[in-house]
Amino acid sequence: MDTYEGVRKSIFTKQEDGENKLFINMNVLDGDEPDKMKEVALILTNVTIKNVLPLWMEELLRERFYYEEQYEIDAIMGHARDLFFNPPEDVPLETSFLDWQKEMFQLYHQFIQASICFSFESFLMFRFRKNKEQLGEIVEKAIDEYKMEYDYQIMLHTCREFLKDTVPRVDTIQLFLEEEVKLVDGNGRLISSQQIRRWLSEEMYFDSHLPLARRVIGPLVSISPRRLIIHPRTHHEGLLHTLLSIFEERVELKKELTGKRHIDIPAENN
Repeated sequence: MDTYEGVRKSIFTKQEDGENKLFINMNVLDGDEPDKMKEVALILTNVTIKNVLPLWMEELLRERFYYEEQYEIDAIMGHARDLFFNPPEDVPLETSFLDWQKEMFQLYHQFIQASICFSFESFLMFRFRKNKEQLGEIVEKAIDEYKMEYDYQIMLHTCREFLKDTVPRVDTIQLFLEEEVKLVDGNGRLISSQQIRRWLSEEMYFDSHLPLARRVIGPLVSISPRRLIIHPRTHHEGLLHTLLSIFEERVELKKELTGKRHIDIPAENN
């Protein structure tokens, strides 16, 4: 009701026939009749998005995907809101939020022009059945995002624990994040794939889907250097941030970046 100036005084609730009823006094709203109808439809649309959308998402998670723990439900719903309101380019959606919102507004607008009294719960259940079903895709992809984030956190924890319990195989490793990633020891010698294969721990096989020459995290953690010097010379932001999260105080970052692309480094790791 706070979305539109002057609307609050036109809306009130009261008990009638044992039910809570919401009344909208159209005479108090500004504008001609068509504008008033649009304003009411906008109010109802906003209220539905703010209050009903989260309920629908939680219901889908509990009844269709069988989630029970509230902390998991809350985390997945956070991913779902991010995906729906600000979809990333690499996660295509069949239903866009703007189209979904527009269709909801149109349904309200068409209906209230013909009805002066209706059941809000019945309207949500029957008129918005398709809109609710469309959220299934959003929730399903949010679950995928949640699982990937969970697996990522498990990987970080596993790597950190491995570093704590493992005697370093070498004192210093220099990592060059170029088009072709290179590992160099403290004496400036390139570490070969054969050497990496000998050192690679079975606990670090989470990136085994990659060719050995392209693996970075598993080999580095297996080597467990006391000091990791990273030369970030090209676009490897995701890998860089992961390494900073794993090796923490062991990392020394060289900032001799080339090219125009800039890599932002978290302040706590500088």
